[in-house]
Amino acid sequence: MAKTASPEELVREAIERALADPTPRKLHGTKSNPGIFLASSAAAKAAAQQCLEQELIVPCGEQRTKTKAVPLYGLAPAGIRYLLEHDPVRQLLTATQEGVGRLVQTSDECQQVLTRVQQQVARLQEVVQHALTRLQPPDVAPMLAAMHAAQRGAGSQTSRSAVEAAGGGAGAASPQLADELLQHVLQHKRQSPLRPMDLPQLFRFARSRQPTLSLGQFHDLVRQLADAGRVRLSPFTQAMYQLPEPQCAMIVGREMMYYVEGV
Repeated sequence: MAKTASPEELVREAIERALADPTPRKLHGTKSNPGIFLASSAAAKAAAQQCLEQELIVPCGEQRTKTKAVPLYGLAPAGIRYLLEHDPVRQLLTATQEGVGRLVQTSDECQQVLTRVQQQVARLQEVVQHALTRLQPPDVAPMLAAMHAAQRGAGSQTSRSAVEAAGGGAGAASPQLADELLQHVLQHKRQSPLRPMDLPQLFRFARSRQPTLSLGQFHDLVRQLADAGRVRLSPFTQAMYQLPEPQCAMIVGREMMYYVEGV
């Protein structure tokens, strides 16, 4: 069954026909004898009444017959305006224009958000760069050079110590110093069992007992105690640039020994 046109559709069709052929016509007609409207159905009469009330069509004279005078109607300027306002293509273009406008507004808002984010990122970069300049690690090369020099000195000091011991030199380590170091390490372990003593602490204690003791002689004493199984050495496991007093550390194999504890 064919779909019945609504009064609004009939109004638009009638105005389109009147615009295409502006000849004044009677209000209702047929396809063979057309009027402003092609039928006189209830929907057509409602559409005609709407056109008259809104002055979309206006009277344009009359047509006389033998029995009566038939009013004629033509398109009014309001009818043309109505057609333009209700044209589907125009409505589509208007909706598209509004959609584009909303997209432009959204784009502007996104651009503003992006600008704020870029500003925040720039400030964050400044903060990070400032922090990096303050957290630059110290130069590790001098530390390693000092440790290697101490290790090389330890070897030559061993030879000198042997010579001095044979000749009774004043620079040799006292015979009881190794025992004093061991007792000091054991005492520290009893007082702080979870925190081993580091070599700089032990070296300062050794120098307090024998001020002329060199770092190489101290390393020799610690090695003797470790080789005898009386103390145990453990490495420094943090970053090298965090190593305090690196000259006191001992390189054993591939490890940087820094702590000592009694066995």
